[in-house]
Amino acid sequence: MNVFIKSILIFNEYGEKRHVDLTDGLNIITGESKSGKSALLEIIDYCFGSAKSNIPKGEVTKFGHLFVILLKFPTYELAIARKKFENEGKKQMYLYRTSENVVAKDIAMEIFNENYVMNLEQAKVELGKELGISVINSNENIDSNRNEPRPTIRNMTSYMFQHQNLVANKFALFYRFEDSQKREQTIKQFPVFAGWVDQNYYNYRLELDELLKQHKRNEKLDILFNKSKERIREDLVNTFKRYYMLVGSNLEDDLSLSKLLKLRSNLPDFTKESYLSDEMERTYTHLKKKREELKQNRYDIETSISNLELSQGYGQTYSSSLKSLTAILNHSSNEHNSYNCPVCKQEVKSLTQKTVSLKDSKKWLIEELASVKGHGNEFYLQIRNLNSEKNKINIKIRKITNEINKIELITERWKKDKELNNEVIYAKAEIDIECKRAEKQHSDLYQNDNIDMRIKELNELILKYNLKNYESQAHKFLNENISRIIEKLDFEEEFRPANMNFQLDTFDLYHYDKKNRTSVYLSEMGSGANWLACHISLFISFLHFFALQEKSTIPSILFLDQPSQVYFPENTYTNAMEKSNDIRKVEQVYKTILEEIDLIAETTGFKPQVIVTDHVGELDLEEYNFKKYLRKNWRGNNNKLI
Repeated sequence: MNVFIKSILIFNEYGEKRHVDLTDGLNIITGESKSGKSALLEIIDYCFGSAKSNIPKGEVTKFGHLFVILLKFPTYELAIARKKFENEGKKQMYLYRTSENVVAKDIAMEIFNENYVMNLEQAKVELGKELGISVINSNENIDSNRNEPRPTIRNMTSYMFQHQNLVANKFALFYRFEDSQKREQTIKQFPVFAGWVDQNYYNYRLELDELLKQHKRNEKLDILFNKSKERIREDLVNTFKRYYMLVGSNLEDDLSLSKLLKLRSNLPDFTKESYLSDEMERTYTHLKKKREELKQNRYDIETSISNLELSQGYGQTYSSSLKSLTAILNHSSNEHNSYNCPVCKQEVKSLTQKTVSLKDSKKWLIEELASVKGHGNEFYLQIRNLNSEKNKINIKIRKITNEINKIELITERWKKDKELNNEVIYAKAEIDIECKRAEKQHSDLYQNDNIDMRIKELNELILKYNLKNYESQAHKFLNENISRIIEKLDFEEEFRPANMNFQLDTFDLYHYDKKNRTSVYLSEMGSGANWLACHISLFISFLHFFALQEKSTIPSILFLDQPSQVYFPENTYTNAMEKSNDIRKVEQVYKTILEEIDLIAETTGFKPQVIVTDHVGELDLEEYNFKKYLRKNWRGNNNKLI
């Protein structure tokens, strides 16, 4: 997004101010330690709505009463102001929008009045709108216990800021990623910041998730309905039979469920002949006879179960006896087939015969014991099957008893008021209730037809966002650019040619060693120069990538705090021959940044903003004039931010 920071301002409580003016392209702020360089990044972060102030305590916070950054959009300017954290800054921010060209030295503190103040959370939302964020809810799971946080400027800062302790860190790449929730949110919101998706996309995803889960529930209901379909039909048949019995008509037992539901609107009428019908008595007698038959069947099954359990007990006793004999035989094992007298050496035939007989007995015992084990399992299976049959009969008996009780109740009521037509009305109402219940179960299942159509529509709408293709292109673009840029920097020869891979699903960066077929992650690389090269190449690639995205919401801003710290170069040198190798490497870092800014400008039509705070003195950047990009040089007595 073509937006850059035009100025950073600090007001004291009397309206006096200090300011740093910036432009698009490269902005270098150099100076000695404790001159206020690193405070600039924290002021920007504070004005971008951080939950707390990390502005370094000291002269800056003593002087600072109101902190301001001025953002330059293509057609207007936006001033974001926030009082000191202790003085209402914890809860409030100011947003002042104007179409005029604002100059920092002309801005007065008085413009930040009650007309432009809002609470912190609302200010972040409004700032997000200014940057083009249209997504307010990125939740994709209808059953989620928590709403996904709204995408705001806060998660954008992970792409924009490289603090002094981060710019060459081997264990961390992104600002605020030590918080696992912030990491997860920033990764998930990448398509939002790239401008690939809008609120409709998440609305479609949420509706799709709900419908898919409803479809799954309906499928389960379908299975349950089909399993219970016969039971529902039987219950309906009994309900219809009570009505038919009252009006003196017969009903077929084998009517399907669909025919029964249709029959509901075509029931036979109640007539005078109904009073003379003996259908109720016939039905009552038939049901009682059927119940008695079922009870007899149940009794027969119970007898069989009892006999089997008794046999199983005998079998277990017999098996235990055999096991005892086996133990005795094993203890009295024979080591010889014949026995001789120890004195005369003659064979003792009686002992030999007993030995043979004992071995035969042992063989029989083993075979018998094996057969008994199998019979025990057969008893168990037969008893289980019979118990299952018994349970089914019990269910049938309960149903028939229920029907008998209803007929007896009808007869009892009829004896009292002699009005059979009241019972008919009641029976008809029962049919209506039972049919409606069955129809509802049936209609719930056919909702899946409409659900399937809507699921298809939603999938088509989601596919139009072409997210997979965008992700593939982004992955390729970032990997190629990181590898290309890192070749210009001080990257270890062992890893050349660089084959860098950035994973969009985890935000991990590694070099793939084709020769050894291994992935070398940042934390596994030695040397601060490698770490710095990885950070700079990655974040300049991000800068280029977001600048190319037509609907990106991320300002084209990158802040690098003291990238030269890896080399600790001298501040000055007298001529090119006296340059140290470290200074040459630092100069190469700056030339690479400038070359990439020019490349981005060629491909997008505007220059992104790179702000670098550093210790370096004047550098020889060949075709680039160092002084042209120098915004502040805080060196010497009292030459500092405050």
